[in-house]
Amino acid sequence: MNYLNKIIFTAIISVILILPEILFSQNIELAEMDVLAREDGTAYIFHDYAIPLSHGFHVYRNVNDGKWEQLTDKPIFPVQNGFQLQQQMGDEFEFIQESMEIEDAQRTFLLLRAQTDENAIINATLPNLARLLGRSFIDQNAPIGEIVAYRIEIVDDLNRPTGDILEHESRLTPERPLQPQNVEADHEERRVRLQWSFPTYDEDPATENVMRFQTFYRDMSNNRTVDATDAILLRTTNQNEYRKHITVPHIDREYEFWVVAMDYSGQQSERSEVVTLLIRDNIPPSMVRRVRANVNERYHSEITWPASTDIDVVGYHVYKARGDEEEYHRITEELLPPLQTFFVHEETEPGVQFRYAVTAVDENGNESERSNPAHVYIWDYRTPEPVSDLSVSFDVEQFQTELSWQSHNDPEMLRTFQILRRQIHPEAGVTFDQLNESAHLEPHFTDSGYQDGFREGLTFEYGVVTVALNGNRSDTVWTDIQIPVITPPEPPVSIDVRMRNTDRVQVTWPASVSTDVTSYKVYRHHVESDSTNTLTERDRGMRIYRDDEIELFNHYVYSVTAVDSAGNESEPVLADTLLAHHQQPPPRSRNVQAFSVDEGVELRWQVQDSNVVDRFKIYRANIATGIFETIAEVDGAETTFIHTESEAGQWFKVYPVDRLGREARTATPVQAVNR
Repeated sequence: MNYLNKIIFTAIISVILILPEILFSQNIELAEMDVLAREDGTAYIFHDYAIPLSHGFHVYRNVNDGKWEQLTDKPIFPVQNGFQLQQQMGDEFEFIQESMEIEDAQRTFLLLRAQTDENAIINATLPNLARLLGRSFIDQNAPIGEIVAYRIEIVDDLNRPTGDILEHESRLTPERPLQPQNVEADHEERRVRLQWSFPTYDEDPATENVMRFQTFYRDMSNNRTVDATDAILLRTTNQNEYRKHITVPHIDREYEFWVVAMDYSGQQSERSEVVTLLIRDNIPPSMVRRVRANVNERYHSEITWPASTDIDVVGYHVYKARGDEEEYHRITEELLPPLQTFFVHEETEPGVQFRYAVTAVDENGNESERSNPAHVYIWDYRTPEPVSDLSVSFDVEQFQTELSWQSHNDPEMLRTFQILRRQIHPEAGVTFDQLNESAHLEPHFTDSGYQDGFREGLTFEYGVVTVALNGNRSDTVWTDIQIPVITPPEPPVSIDVRMRNTDRVQVTWPASVSTDVTSYKVYRHHVESDSTNTLTERDRGMRIYRDDEIELFNHYVYSVTAVDSAGNESEPVLADTLLAHHQQPPPRSRNVQAFSVDEGVELRWQVQDSNVVDRFKIYRANIATGIFETIAEVDGAETTFIHTESEAGQWFKVYPVDRLGREARTATPVQAVNR
């Protein structure tokens, strides 16, 4: 009964219904009208304007650009409060309240007046509500076939026009909804499932005005027709198949079922094709449970079960099957009485396993599901010999295993070989899969693995059991095989290379996603000599390497590959080119001196570590705390410099610079003096 909530929730999505694009508006300039000519000669006028409380409206009509004709003798005033709406809608209003879970009538009224997409859907679905809220009008004598303009004039509580007008013009071409198609019905006792199809808007744009469906049935014994639509069956945008469940009041009667489509004016389609269904008791009795079977001293099977508690059961049937593979077939020619809860099967065979099942049958002939299987074995001590020389190999081209063995039993005494398999590395459980579903009598077998084939590197154990015709089984003979690894593993996804200390490179990498990786190989390519060396092979748990054998200021490219248990090596993951360098910038210059000479200013300095210096950058400022600007760069082998455009009194700094362009962190400012 909570169907309206379904409407509201569904309306939140933009594809809710195939509704003309009308949304309620309090702005008359944005408001719209739509007119639907109906087959009965009327025209249904629907608008989206929320008429203010205490206001009403007149309706006018203009045919073929003629004179305007007033259709309303007096203004039509919508209901003004929740009490009026409740009184006039009756049960329908109560149904809306229950669906919205609101008890207060005035609150319900105000929510239904709200300017929302959901209310547009509700008004289009419930024409009576649209009428009471002043959002629809029916022209009972519409000039069908003509071009007609309709005008809605808003008036105040004194019947005076407010100046707000809605107009719409169209040719009145009668339309009637398309009838639903492909109606089908089936049932379980009194519960009927009714199904039908209806095109989507994309499939048939002419059906845009259809909003919902109604379902009906007729009891053919008394010719009584019932509207079975206990909820609003909305039409949705992308759906073309619909379903409704109906519970009819009686069984053992014939009923007719049909569906009609309804547009937003409340006009119905012709009814769909009629489906006739005989509703009868087609629910079978409960399944018989706890069936047991035993062997008596005559090697006959005795089957027992508890009596069925269903009151309409009239008897039982017993079924049997040989072994685990044969289908059941019935062995009782007539129903056993409802109080007889045992049966003796005398046509047994030594050395055969039987399965028995029991069904209950009611007075309408409905038969229950078969009971649990009750197994009994008519003992035969003969057991077959196990197979010998069991071997298994792997066909790399076909990617499948081939088993073969020798059998030492009379072929006429064999029922089948059972071929078993389980994964033992990595372990995947203790149970075995039986690979042959039907009898297999050949001394060889081909296994293609799981649905997606075999995974490389896994180890499987195979077993072969000989099964005799009497059901006895031999001991199981076992063998195992590892599926060879052919596909190289995935390389690590990245590699990190950086300098450590003064002359050491550290290489690290994450684990490969491949599970069969046993080690990683680290390579170093010397760019200057264009040579590559294998540095190390690390266990899979050791993913770090420190390279001490590098030459500073040489270029290197490091790479890592993954190696699996079969020796397959992945593609390498390459690091960016690394220039081997000191970690720290060069130390500052020492004993910097500046003297005024004839040519300008002569600078002298000492180097702490000439091996790390590539050049010197010389800066100058007019005061010691001023801004120093670059005036020269000199080669790293020089320790003197004369700047011809400088003079005594100016300040200087000398910064060593390494090959990476890193300057010393500090430099002492020195003032040029006269000698």
